[in-house]
Amino acid sequence: MKKLLLNGCSFGYIWNPSGEFLKSIGCDTTINISKHATSFQRTFRTTIEWISQNGNPDFVIVPITFAHRWELGIAKHEEDKIDGVWFPLQMADVMPEDLNTLERKINASVSHDKLKDLLRLYYGIIPDIRTYWDKLFTEVIALSAFLSSRNIPHLLFDMCNDFDKSLVNKWSGFDKVSLIEQNKNILNIFEFCGNKHMAQTQDFNTHHKPEQYLILEAFISKYMKQNNIIK
Repeated sequence: MKKLLLNGCSFGYIWNPSGEFLKSIGCDTTINISKHATSFQRTFRTTIEWISQNGNPDFVIVPITFAHRWELGIAKHEEDKIDGVWFPLQMADVMPEDLNTLERKINASVSHDKLKDLLRLYYGIIPDIRTYWDKLFTEVIALSAFLSSRNIPHLLFDMCNDFDKSLVNKWSGFDKVSLIEQNKNILNIFEFCGNKHMAQTQDFNTHHKPEQYLILEAFISKYMKQNNIIK
């Protein structure tokens, strides 16, 4: 059985690749290790960890999640062999006021008040999105390089950030973007956003129905054939 490894956030979690799509990339089954509300930091880490534990899959697809998300090793119990005690974090106003209501609990040694303060301070001192984007771009380049080093066919594409190249052009320290644009295994992140393509509206960052994922599959299949990622 040839395996597709799919990894991302909830937008990846709810994606059940069709049989036709699997056939187009030479796979028979999907192993989906995506998780709700998680970061690309988690995607990067767990893709490498899964491969370390299980060996090479036959194909890897990564829908890139929101750049501002991150994680800390502060969970009360180990989640599983892949995630251990890593815990997903994002903006303070998204986290519940009462952290005890979280489905996954935080280690008792971690002060809830300090964690809330940390989130408010972390997001409060970052002046603009370049910090998030720079970190993510670097991780995208590194993950693709890791997969290439193991001869694993793969595709990474933006799922929900809708990156703006005109902003990047104003910033120093972003020459690395040329490495992304030269890499055919990374679908042009300044021209394509998966959620936006599926929704076809400005209000695009919502979860989609299975039939909308068929629209996504058709687009990326065509892209991979045109760029000789698949035959």
